[in-house]
Amino acid sequence: MLTLLTKRFLHIGQAIPELKLVIASGTPAKYNIEIDLDSVAYFSNKKVVLVGFPGAYTPTCTNNHLPAYVKHYSTFKSKGYEVLGLSINDPFVLKEFGEDLEASFPFICDGSGKFTKALEAGGDFTANSLGFRTRRFAAIVENGTITMVNDEKGGLLTDVSQAETILGFLDNNEISK
Repeated sequence: MLTLLTKRFLHIGQAIPELKLVIASGTPAKYNIEIDLDSVAYFSNKKVVLVGFPGAYTPTCTNNHLPAYVKHYSTFKSKGYEVLGLSINDPFVLKEFGEDLEASFPFICDGSGKFTKALEAGGDFTANSLGFRTRRFAAIVENGTITMVNDEKGGLLTDVSQAETILGFLDNNEISK
């Protein structure tokens, strides 16, 4: 059972919190770790699909959720969006995870949980022996502001945060403009 520790959830109109980030990124074969990146600068002047997930190497994240983002990465890029994973894992784990998934997109390594807490995007997964973790969600962030949120409000995976759902949203949003 998941216990939510925040009074508010991640929400539309919310600004990316100003914190130092640790990012694991690189090519599918070789990731690097970058430290002390300014979060506001990192999200400025770009469109990002921010994908929250409870943990690297957990069965659902590894086998179902993140592989779809890897598979559809070039489609997101063709629509002008970066993909960025977020999890409460240390940078060394997310570096290996990115390489093992052969991902072309980076991961925020939120080992302390500060970024997840500041986004109000966490929950207590102690019942699953995981402790405090990032909830499963997908959010569109444009120039540092959240413009769309599909929040699973826990760790279970439904269609809400799937890559195909977010691509459908982007397709419909582009048609309506």
